[in-house]
Amino acid sequence: MADIQTKDITDTETEDREKDVRTERMAVIDYKMVTFSLAGKDYGIDIMQVKEIAKAGRFTYVPNTSPFVLGVYNLRGEIIPIIDLRIFFNIPVKARATDALENMIIIHVEEQTFGIVVDEIDKVVGISKNTIQPPHPIFGDINIKYIHGVVENQGRLYILLEVSRIFGSRAKAAEEEKVQRVQEKLATEHVPAMKSTQDDLDLSFISDTLSSLGKFHVSHVNDRWVKARFAEWHSMRSAADLQFKSEEDARKYLETFPSPDSGTFWSDQYASDFAKVLPQNQAKQINVWNIGCGKGYETYSLAVVLKEKYPNARIRIYANDSDLLAISNAPMLSIDEGYITSRYKSWLVQGVGGAWTFNQTIKDMILFEYHDCTNQNAVPNMDLVLARDVLSYMNVKQQASLMADINEKLKDNGIVILGANEAMPQHSGWLRMAEGKVIAFSKE
Repeated sequence: MADIQTKDITDTETEDREKDVRTERMAVIDYKMVTFSLAGKDYGIDIMQVKEIAKAGRFTYVPNTSPFVLGVYNLRGEIIPIIDLRIFFNIPVKARATDALENMIIIHVEEQTFGIVVDEIDKVVGISKNTIQPPHPIFGDINIKYIHGVVENQGRLYILLEVSRIFGSRAKAAEEEKVQRVQEKLATEHVPAMKSTQDDLDLSFISDTLSSLGKFHVSHVNDRWVKARFAEWHSMRSAADLQFKSEEDARKYLETFPSPDSGTFWSDQYASDFAKVLPQNQAKQINVWNIGCGKGYETYSLAVVLKEKYPNARIRIYANDSDLLAISNAPMLSIDEGYITSRYKSWLVQGVGGAWTFNQTIKDMILFEYHDCTNQNAVPNMDLVLARDVLSYMNVKQQASLMADINEKLKDNGIVILGANEAMPQHSGWLRMAEGKVIAFSKE
């Protein structure tokens, strides 16, 4: 009997200790999540990434966006995209009435704000981080890469979403590694070294202030132009007037940076030079990524050149821009009669009001999409990437991220065309070719 009593006491002490451990773990609430449901399953998002919750139903439709983008919403003056998480995760959704109110969680990831639509919003739940278990595919109907972990609370199992992987610019470890390699090439000397001469000090200061006043970031992509422009700037101004005092000074410094025919249809000269750098391609399907297409002038010009170069190919241009107003109007863009040259004439039709627009052959080549290229880029492998004057207006980390993405998505025989004053970093695996002011790069 003594042995049995001893065993009972030991088991009781063990149970008490385990209970104390569980109680202690539950007592430390160091993680709060906003919980919600999708198709009957419980999910959670770190409350630190939640801005607010709301109900809304009238979203402004944006043409040619991904199916899961319901549109945009005016949140007290801030225009934000609205994502239906159910469609994003391929969860069946009942047809919704036009004026139906949706449950929205407003989240912020990096510097972006999104509204995500869910079935039902539950409550805020506090847990201990120690109780979060690693993700496993059986816990949800979604890709495991989007799951931060799973946790049980009061008899309910919550799937914690990693929203930075869904909406962030670059979250996967493999991608970060590629970004890091490119970033190291960019950042090693992306700002001129601080030397003893006054000119070097002035140039270094200008490089720093360009980012704050001009949203222009100096790196190996553009440092040759920055230095050449500084020599011109120095010759035009007195020593006391070299530094920027306002955004207007930065704007003047950057006046000569944009590529030819920016913000307008391409001239015949530029279009001809562009055609000359395009490689011979016998493929039946040619994919093109036009990053930062703006109002569409560049995209339509590009479409005409490509149709002339590859008349028998099926061409698809993925034209992206984060300017909502510009991208929304791009499909209806008309061309002033003064810009109608023989190159464009055969691809135009005149409407009842006399306005000239591109014909259906050209329009069918283009897919205009509202998209920020610093986020996840869901485009297929590309034969051509056109990103004129885009990289320089991203910070160095974003530049590295986009170049890594371009490198991954570009076919081995494809080419990248940057701005006239931009270049891929030297010794980074790219071959340079030029025709007039068109600069192209191909893989070694």
